[in-house]
Amino acid sequence: MSIDALVDVLGWVVPILLSGLVGWLSKSLTHQREAERARDEAQEARARAMQEGLRTLLRAELLEIHAKHVPLGRIPVADMEETDRVYRAYHSLGGNGAGTKLYEEIKALPTVD
Repeated sequence: MSIDALVDVLGWVVPILLSGLVGWLSKSLTHQREAERARDEAQEARARAMQEGLRTLLRAELLEIHAKHVPLGRIPVADMEETDRVYRAYHSLGGNGAGTKLYEEIKALPTVD
């Protein structure tokens, strides 16, 4: 095979190979981006579920404190401090008015040592 024939063959083979390589790389990158997006969405869903679960537990704690102390008409200082911590966390997680109402009723109680 002469040099001219080899150059002619390479002239049409190389572009075909490069085109295939570029197509394969493009598909691989697209697949990788889709996989990353799916992982991110799953991670966000887990984070939302954890936030909702924690908010529910904090609301349950406010309910428990409320049920224990409001009927008595008083609350120990240590329990009031705990109530403040629970409510701040609950509120920062997007807790709604139901927890705020409980908190306000607890805060209205006189404290005892």
